[in-house]
Amino acid sequence: MPRSSSSALQALRKRRLDGERQAETALAEALAAHLRAEARDAELETAAVAARSAWAAARSSAPLPTTAGEAAAQFHYWARLEAAVKAALGAQDSHRAGALALAIRGAEAARGAHLVARQRREVVDKALARRAAAERLDRERRTEAELDDRARPPRA
Repeated sequence: MPRSSSSALQALRKRRLDGERQAETALAEALAAHLRAEARDAELETAAVAARSAWAAARSSAPLPTTAGEAAAQFHYWARLEAAVKAALGAQDSHRAGALALAIRGAEAARGAHLVARQRREVVDKALARRAAAERLDRERRTEAELDDRARPPRA
């Protein structure tokens, strides 16, 4: 086997290994972004639950108004709490449809890119292993042939 093709495979392996490392870095960054988006989603969920709880508590514990002014104030208070619930749910929906979905897609794409980079490097590794095995077999055959030549008695 020519030495130049082996060194070309080694150079290709180095490039593929560099590509795999870059894909690993990109995957780590994408997974970190996904974790941050999941944490933000949990925060928004907590805020939505708190807003719903505040609205439900206000509705269940409110005394019956005795005047029109009290009824109007109570109505406005409940409306503000309901608006807070809607805002919290809207923020959560917006986050899930935007940043969280983007982070999930980014992580999936990074996983796919890393898989492809690893497979490309493994192809070169296998080619190098086949080349090394072929060279080893060739050396063994030459050694065996030399031993056979030495073991034969000289012809008279």
